[in-house]
Amino acid sequence: MIDWSQPHSLAKVTEDAGFTMSDVAFVSGLDESTISRLWNDPHWLDRVKGHSLQALVASVPGVAEYFASYSVLTRRDKLIGYLEAKGLQINHQALRLSNAQRVPHQYLINALETALSIMQGDEARTCALIARFWGIQQNQALEALYSPAGEASLLRNPGELVAASLDLIPRLNPKTYSFHTIITKATFAHHLGMATGELAQLLRPEITDRQSALMVRSGIMGLLISSNNTDLAQKYERLVAATPVLAVIEEWAFPTYTRDSRPNADFSLPGSLLLRRTATEIMREMGSYPDAYIYYLVTTYIPLALSHDPTFGLRTQDLIKAISTRIETCGDATVRNACIMLIRQLKESQ
Repeated sequence: MIDWSQPHSLAKVTEDAGFTMSDVAFVSGLDESTISRLWNDPHWLDRVKGHSLQALVASVPGVAEYFASYSVLTRRDKLIGYLEAKGLQINHQALRLSNAQRVPHQYLINALETALSIMQGDEARTCALIARFWGIQQNQALEALYSPAGEASLLRNPGELVAASLDLIPRLNPKTYSFHTIITKATFAHHLGMATGELAQLLRPEITDRQSALMVRSGIMGLLISSNNTDLAQKYERLVAATPVLAVIEEWAFPTYTRDSRPNADFSLPGSLLLRRTATEIMREMGSYPDAYIYYLVTTYIPLALSHDPTFGLRTQDLIKAISTRIETCGDATVRNACIMLIRQLKESQ
């Protein structure tokens, strides 16, 4: 099996096609002199021009696959080397290229680059990187980075990264209102809460503005997923009801996370919004997250979502079915009753 993380000549890449140098020149429409300069050079990708590369990708089997795999794997292996020098142990199996992988490999590599910035103590670059992880698959890449050692975990010793993250957070623009900083602190709160089962004091601020509200909301989501604490879910329900700025953030978070709406610095949503992607994500979470988180969904988020989009992305019937299915496996009576009440309300509103 060819190791595509190593450079190969154009001759080697096109070997399986059985093409000669003249064949490649003919089918690609390029001058034979151009192909000749690239043919035996293992670093030909660094020399080929954009138009020529497009012609080769379009006409010669193997070139597109090599170009994509070599680019991805070269960046991956370079980052792995840097991270291992910093003391992190990489789970190489979780980073194998696979078409069946639920998270694009590029997101996993971006997560590795973020880990490197954290380990280097580079707060500016860390903030710029983590701010780009607000999204479903991006978030799953960070889950793989911070999760305890397991088959899909990127690190075998994530505790080292957790400690470095906690050291870095106080240096993240404490006096500046920056959207990137707000998202970064909230993301840290979420993943450190999931990883450790608790929130450090610096991740539990008093809610005074949208920045502190998003951090609190994200941290509590992480705790609900990791600890399955129904009492915490009930406390959060009351907190949202009593704190208008937190209700604004709660309503904003899901649609921007799923890209029903674009993330924005004023934390607002369009007046008219169809929650199609949000509905799909909620259905997935109904079947995969613990009871306490389900309580949060049916008592806190879904009612807010319905006030913005009464059709729930045109999937109200699917929502009723998903909640009904979840009731069958729910072990907490409080959560079951909350689910039953929401189903009743949904049916009455039709």
